Amino acid sequence: MEQRTKIGFSYQPILETKINSLNFDYVAMGHIHKTNFKENKRIVYSGSPISFGFDELGEHGMVVGEISKNELQTEFVKLDERMFEKYSFSVDNITSMEELVEKISDLNFDEKNMIEIVLTGNRKFSINTREILQLIANRNILKMKDQTQIAIDIEQISNENNLRGIFIKEIIKKYKEGKYSEEQIKKAIEIGLEVM
Repeated sequence: MEQRTKIGFSYQPILETKINSLNFDYVAMGHIHKTNFKENKRIVYSGSPISFGFDELGEHGMVVGEISKNELQTEFVKLDERMFEKYSFSVDNITSMEELVEKISDLNFDEKNMIEIVLTGNRKFSINTREILQLIANRNILKMKDQTQIAIDIEQISNENNLRGIFIKEIIKKYKEGKYSEEQIKKAIEIGLEVM
C-alpha cells in the first residue's frame, strides 16, 4: 500500500512517496522548526537548534551522522537545554481564584523550561489569567490560557423567576430557532451570567 505522508506540512507540501521514488540516500529538509527525527530515517527535518516559543515544543538540536550508499547512521544531538512546554490544568475541583493561585504555585517544573498553563474544566469563579500570572510564585510560567467554561445548570436557572431565568429562556429560544451555533450560545450564556 502506498504511503501518502505529506512532507512540508502546509507550506509547499510534497508526498513522502515522491521523495522516496527519487532514491536519495538522505534528504535534509528545512524551514520547519520542529524535528521529525527517528534513528536512521532517510527524510529528516532537523528542526531549529533552539526553541523560539510555545509553538515549537519539545527538544531542539541538530542531526549528525555518516551517510554512504549502503549505510545510514544518524543521531539527534540536543543543543538547547531549555524547552517550551504546555501543561493542561483542570479547575473542576477548585472553588476560588486564591485556591487556583496556590495550586499552580505548588506545581514543580524543570527550572530551565518555559511553561504555558492551559486552564480547562468547569469553573465556579471568575478567572483573570493576567492576575494569576502576577500572583503565582513560579516565574517559569510565562503564559496562561483560559479554556474553562462556567459551571452552570441551565435548566435550574431557566426555572428561576428573575432576570437570569428570563435571560436563559431567551437564549434557549434563539438556539432552538437555529439563529446561533451551540458555541455562540454557550459563550453568550457565560458572558451574560457573569455580568449579572
